[in-house]
Amino acid sequence: MKFYLETLIKDAVVALKSLPLKEEVIINLQDIENITCTRGIYIIEELNGDKQKTYNAFAEHKRKEYVAMPKLNLPSNILYVGSSRKNLKSRLLQHAGQCYKGTYALHLKNWFEGQIKITVKEYNVSDSVLQLIEDGISFELKPAFGKAGGNNK
Repeated sequence: MKFYLETLIKDAVVALKSLPLKEEVIINLQDIENITCTRGIYIIEELNGDKQKTYNAFAEHKRKEYVAMPKLNLPSNILYVGSSRKNLKSRLLQHAGQCYKGTYALHLKNWFEGQIKITVKEYNVSDSVLQLIEDGISFELKPAFGKAGGNNK
């Protein structure tokens, strides 16, 4: 246990000091193809929408369609915070809805009608540090869907 906690503390110190190498923002799902970041954190946000209506639409789709979708938290304009260690563009395409029903994703094209903003932050850190950064951003932003805090808790 001591080794695990010491490693966690070291990773947390690195995470606190880490800054993204670059940041990209898109406001159209079709623009996912233009993303150049390969690994990092992404934040999916609804612009100018009704967070309760969006939350209800997600919940209804999840209930009716029996697809692999994130858990419900509370209504928020921040829809989801996630990360990808290998192929960020592919992961975002899954969230857009270009995937099988069994893929754990938002499946946006099947239920979402609003305007979207996706912020991508590329980091050059270990997987464990990237996870801590994602956990911290998710904890602070409190997304409507997906985990509400850390995977490491």
